[in-house]
Formats: sequence, C-alpha cells, structure tokens
Amino acid sequence: MNCAGLLCVYCSPMFSATAKIALPVVLALATTGLAQNPSTPTPAQTVPAATPAPAAPAAPSAAPKVEDQDSFIIVGVTVRTNNTKEATGQGDIPGLWQNAVQNGTLEQIPNKTGDGYVVVYSDYATDNTGDYTYTLGYRVTSADKIPDGMVARTVRAGKYSVFVSETGPPQEVIPALWQRIAQMTPQQLGGARAYQTDFETYGAIVDWGNMQMFAHLGLK
Repeated sequence: MNCAGLLCVYCSPMFSATAKIALPVVLALATTGLAQNPSTPTPAQTVPAATPAPAAPAAPSAAPKVEDQDSFIIVGVTVRTNNTKEATGQGDIPGLWQNAVQNGTLEQIPNKTGDGYVVVYSDYATDNTGDYTYTLGYRVTSADKIPDGMVARTVRAGKYSVFVSETGPPQEVIPALWQRIAQMTPQQLGGARAYQTDFETYGAIVDWGNMQMFAHLGLK
C-alpha cells in the first residue's frame, strides 16, 4: 500500500538511520497487501521502535461502512503492475515507496490538502487478477501544476465500501485487511466492486511499527 499516510517522517529527527534502512522491508510488506491471498503466509520482520502517535486510532471495521464519496484528485508517482508480480517480493511498489520517501519526491507537490498519503488503484485491465495502475501521492486542491515525473489521478465519485485495519506492524495489519476483503462476498462488501478506482488512506504516522490503513473500495 504509504509515505501513504506515511507522513514526511524521514525528514524528522525521530526518523533515524536505522528506520531508513528498515523502511524498504516495512513498505515491501505493507504495500503488497492487495496482492496477498488467504493462503499466503506473511514472514515476520523486525520494525524499529519510534515515538507513539498521540492520536487514538480508529476502531477496526468488522463490516464495511458504505459511503458516498465525492470525486477528488491526487498527484504523485505511479507504476503499472499486477498482484502476481507484487506477491513475488520483486514487484515495483516497494521501490516506488522507497524512492518517494527517502528522496522527498512527494514534498514537491503543490496544492496539497493535509499530510496523509493516499494510494489510488486505477485503470484495471480486468479485476484484482489483472494489471492496474498504482499511484502514491497527496490529495490536492488543484492539479494545474504537476511536478516532472509525476501524474494526476482522479478518484471517481460514487459509493465506496470503507474498511479499517487493525493498528499494528504494517507487514501484519495491512495484508490481513486485504486478505479479509478477498474472502468476502459482494453482499458482505456492501456491493459488487466496480474496479474503476479504489484507494487507501493513511493518517500521519510517527510510529512505523504501529500503523493503520483505511481501504476504500469503489462499488457498482
């Protein structure tokens, strides 16, 4: 899946050299949650400790909440990929995150609204078994100025089923949420998935081992 909701921690004093080294491992697991399936075990990893976040996390959702979502735009970096490739551990998503976070790429984005990263899944070739476009960035008020090497993506307006992960190590809680979603029927999801735009949102994270993600699934 950010930082997607991974605020600009890398430039904060609390973001140590140790955390920078561990970041690719955390992101490799955290951002491939969509590619996991219920039979795929998740290897244990060690995540460096950091200062706990002051805000209380949202309660995880056993059932989704269906919401009417207005259209919005994000600007960020992007890659075309698929779940089969990402599940091998040799996918493109971890490198996209690593470069964006460590190089401060996303901090060039103008017209940002908030510090929480957003990931948009779009341009599905078929469904979650085919290719899709993965874009990591910030929500913006205007995409009239897009930095070189970045793109704008529009999240379609409509009904979205919203799930909340547990709070904890990203390599555990993010794949666990997507695995649970993968096992659910359209009735349990609140409707059939549209496979037009889905997105993830993250709050400002100050503890890399204690994260939470919101998954928004577009419905027909």
